[in-house]
Amino acid sequence: MKKIALVGNPNSGKTSLFNVLTGLNQKVGNYPGITVDKRSGKLTLPNNEHVELIDLPGTYSLSSNSLDEDVVQQILLNPENTDYPELILMVVDATNLQRNLFLASQICDLGLPMILILNMIDVLEQEKIKLNLTSLNNYFNCPIVSVSARKRTGIDNLLLAIQDVQMAAKNPNKFEQVTTYFEKETRNKIAELLPKQNDYQRFKILNQAAKLTWLKNQAALIDFAKSHDFGYAKELIGINNRYKKINELVQTVLPSKRVNRSREFSEKLDKIATHPVLGMFTFLSIFFVIFQVIFTFAAYPMDWIDAGVSWFGLQVSSWLPHGLFNDFLVNGLIAGVGGVLVFIPQIVLLFGMISLLEDTGYLARVSFMSDGLLRKFGMNGKSVVPLVSGFACAIPAIMAARTIENKKERLITIFITPLMSCSARLPVYVFLVSFLVPNKAVLGFINLQGLMMMAMYLLGVVVSFIAAIIINYLLRNKTEGSFILELPNYKTPSIRNAYNSMINKGMTFVKEAGKIIVIAAIAIWALANIVPTEDKNRIEMKYTALENTSTDKELLLYQKNAEMLENSYLGKVGKSIEPIIRPLGFDWKIGIAIAASFAAREVFVGTMATIYAVEDDSEGNNGLKGITFSYPVAFSLLIFYVFALQCMSTIAIVKQETGGWRWPAIQFVSFTLLAYFASWITYVTLS
Repeated sequence: MKKIALVGNPNSGKTSLFNVLTGLNQKVGNYPGITVDKRSGKLTLPNNEHVELIDLPGTYSLSSNSLDEDVVQQILLNPENTDYPELILMVVDATNLQRNLFLASQICDLGLPMILILNMIDVLEQEKIKLNLTSLNNYFNCPIVSVSARKRTGIDNLLLAIQDVQMAAKNPNKFEQVTTYFEKETRNKIAELLPKQNDYQRFKILNQAAKLTWLKNQAALIDFAKSHDFGYAKELIGINNRYKKINELVQTVLPSKRVNRSREFSEKLDKIATHPVLGMFTFLSIFFVIFQVIFTFAAYPMDWIDAGVSWFGLQVSSWLPHGLFNDFLVNGLIAGVGGVLVFIPQIVLLFGMISLLEDTGYLARVSFMSDGLLRKFGMNGKSVVPLVSGFACAIPAIMAARTIENKKERLITIFITPLMSCSARLPVYVFLVSFLVPNKAVLGFINLQGLMMMAMYLLGVVVSFIAAIIINYLLRNKTEGSFILELPNYKTPSIRNAYNSMINKGMTFVKEAGKIIVIAAIAIWALANIVPTEDKNRIEMKYTALENTSTDKELLLYQKNAEMLENSYLGKVGKSIEPIIRPLGFDWKIGIAIAASFAAREVFVGTMATIYAVEDDSEGNNGLKGITFSYPVAFSLLIFYVFALQCMSTIAIVKQETGGWRWPAIQFVSFTLLAYFASWITYVTLS
């Protein structure tokens, strides 16, 4: 199957065009060894020929400054790469030709067959502006197609152009004179070392030799690059010449007195959106609405999924004979799958709304406003979306950190995001705060318990930024990221893009993190439900005798389950860690609940109910009958859950996004130690 690469600047509409051309027929993964999205899809041409369309990350040039740009170079400069294209679709924002044509000129000089796509042509048509395509064609010597990905116009013409283009055609170097870089003897030597590339590709390879991983086994080429000057100083000469030619070209293509109404409208709106005070108020208001939507609308499908999984589990349980296999299938495997599916509504809603905000151009403004503050903590403006999203759920929030190009800044963001108190902590907070603060109001409307919970959220935020400072210091020798951001014109968002983003992110979560979550859930079930034979027989005999005299069968069943759990392998874990957690004021029962809540933080409350053999309070969830904590123990436990990484789903997604177990291991150990010592200090201080 022929491979076609989609190339373009960020905000050029490249991804929107990719979604239009491929629909849901997409594959999303990571490029080998890095957490940069690899998106590809099958494209059917008018003659029913199938080709593979690869959406390369957005980039401004072929000089690597980020992981995204590095991916583009690794592919386009290496004919041996499995994703090396036979045709390039160069997407250009027709409303911003001067900037977009710089990358187009570099792609043209690579000598690959190319189609120049003028996107957002509808904006120019609204302004009654007509481009001189003849002049553009004379420079690029390739097919030029005008489209509007947002309005889905010009797509048929584009498909015909792809079908008719001659894949074997080669473009000569139009913008660069290679003699600027190479003397005759040098040129001949390089041709021997890189026989499959043209002169411009050869220069870019030598210019980026230290970053191109596929050159690591070509010692002669690397030595040649080191012994000759192919650095930025020499490239700068070519860049200046290139921009000069582009400026001359744009003057012949665009009317000289064009008024950019979209830009004027965006500048007026930015007086509010990027204002130091009004901008922050706008940001908080928008994200307040987003989280209200997540909590409100996601709650319904989450409840339906939970109820559906429970119903299915009951049906399976009724079909099979009672026993260990029945319990494993229902409470281990089916419950584990349910633990994956129940997160999907939050994930798809969050990413759908983020996609809509990104399409409008607003997210670029959020990054712009927050960059100055976050840079002091080793991050940049793009970190703000994952951090704020962490208050809903750390899983989609950590996935959202993919937009951060610099590795160090992305790692810091991923590392501290779990310290943002997610919705799963809420049941634990509600349960524990009821022991600490009376349910009373101050001034008639300020609830004391609400203030206490807000204090826990703020504590997590403050500590997260302290952790960011420490990680930034430890990684101080790593490459510092630059924050180059274009504020695009405001546009009407694409519902189709949002829908595709929701489906793709949901599928990515299920395929990647879901496997680990299910395995871990089954492991926890095994520890909680497998009881040594001797203990099991003893408990069975005890409660068989009690059944003949007890009138409260339900309470008896709860007491039996609690004793079984106490004697299970999970219970033995709780007993074994009791000496370690006793300085925090915790006993073995709390130890079991902490161990069980590794599956999900909210499991803590239900586990405590089972251990204490009590029923949920029918009046609400502000407490559980029969459970009493002293003030120091309750406060110590609350502090522990503010910091502890008690969520295997988060660990699974961190492993996926960082490409290994190193960072999730560091994260788990450091947060556990932080939670332990903070709880110990709290307990000792209050005792």
